[in-house]
Amino acid sequence: SSQQQQMQQTAIEATLFEQLGGDNVRCADSQSEIYPYILYVGDGVSSAEECGNMCSICPGNDQGGLVLQGFNYLGPSNYCECLVDSGISFDTTFCAFANGADPTFLGSGEIVSTSPRPGVQCWKVSSPASSSKARK
Repeated sequence: SSQQQQMQQTAIEATLFEQLGGDNVRCADSQSEIYPYILYVGDGVSSAEECGNMCSICPGNDQGGLVLQGFNYLGPSNYCECLVDSGISFDTTFCAFANGADPTFLGSGEIVSTSPRPGVQCWKVSSPASSSKARK
């Protein structure tokens, strides 16, 4: 849809995201592992675009060495999981406005696959070479 296309074109603090899969999947890595995440919930993340904005601000600015790979977005619940590489410990206080965190998952590296999860969208950071970033 053109609205989705518009969202992909939006420069978010120089971070662009592209959706992977449909509306019922969460992000996974090349080993089908899901990612550690920092969670935002509520009115501040009432769209996938706002979720991407929040993730770009924190943890997306390399705070603490965390590498942002993308986010899972559950629209009906305004539930936004910012997905980072495994291997670095963090908690809810890591990002000022976060509502939760879980560093225990094993996902790392580029988001390349998905696993079924009702109502969830998977968005991955666009690589500089990808077409969605080239067409600004």
